[in-house]
Amino acid sequence: MRSAFAADFLLRPLAGRPHGAIHVPSPRDAAVLVAVLDKPNPTVLLTRRTATLRHHGGQVALPGGRVDATDPSHTQAALREAWEEVGLLPQEVMPLGTLNPYYTVSRYRITPIVGLAPADFPWQLSTDEVDAVFEIPLSVVLDLNAYQQLTINRLGQAHPVYFLPWQDWLIWGATAAIFHDLARHLA
Repeated sequence: MRSAFAADFLLRPLAGRPHGAIHVPSPRDAAVLVAVLDKPNPTVLLTRRTATLRHHGGQVALPGGRVDATDPSHTQAALREAWEEVGLLPQEVMPLGTLNPYYTVSRYRITPIVGLAPADFPWQLSTDEVDAVFEIPLSVVLDLNAYQQLTINRLGQAHPVYFLPWQDWLIWGATAAIFHDLARHLA
């Protein structure tokens, strides 16, 4: 699986432009890890943010967060955050590349890093940030027909908001938009 997914992702050029709330002044940099777990039927790692967090509490999210001044790159920031949040060791992840940045209304420019990760790492949750971790099949993430879309008006422009329901989870907002971008990239 490792070489097939990597080859498919790496051989397709990224199309399009950054998406999300693109008219956000002075965005803060953040990075998330789209961790594809290396198994016969690959899955993607997701977390549920602790309800007490100031921003996006209780929401389903990819591991990640703000890029610190000490982070040498967005990739290193995403790997550091995944280690802090769920215990995924940075050296265990094979980064494949980035997707288009996503701009949020909370003034973040999120750079999604796609990487292959081991299927059997022992999760160690940072309970200050994460109260649940789960996996969604990559096949669901890549199925463009699985997404629902609501168009809202933001600053005079039509803006799509994506939703990806799966089992008892609702993936939406930035996470669903990043997944949708990955699905379009590999379609």
